Amino acid sequence: MIASVSAEESSFDCTIHQIASMPAKGEPPIPHQTVCKTEGKIENFISLDGDIDAFFLKSPFDQFEAGRTQLSIPTSLVSDGKRLDLDDHRSSELIVTRRRLGRKVIHRIGTWKVLAVRVIDSTGDGPTKDKRNLAHDIFDDALNLVSICVVIIAEYAR
Repeated sequence: MIASVSAEESSFDCTIHQIASMPAKGEPPIPHQTVCKTEGKIENFISLDGDIDAFFLKSPFDQFEAGRTQLSIPTSLVSDGKRLDLDDHRSSELIVTRRRLGRKVIHRIGTWKVLAVRVIDSTGDGPTKDKRNLAHDIFDDALNLVSICVVIIAEYAR
């Protein structure tokens, strides 16, 4: 049986993003969070719960691309806590997926300005790496911040 949405029902149109964070020293790992965020003057988001990979296997796209895959979600599927269960069978039947077309980005030649902040709290807890190792990881090694940004820009330019 295929569920249907009434013509009058509104939808939440958004783009999928993933939020990653690092735990403080001694704290348990923080799992990545997948959200769907609106564009525009007022940002709003819905937390996407469930198996996102399984959800996309049922969609026209085999997988999602953070920042490019867009969803149109009927508001009846969204809980009061702004959560959406992708494992709910109605999700794969009612949510419309599409992919935002990439913009052509010209590779920028010149100086890239990067600010790296190393925070130590009032109890002395901070990153386990010292300043020199952090600087190396951010600026000097093969997978540094700038080289990763160049790869991302090249991907979006395709």
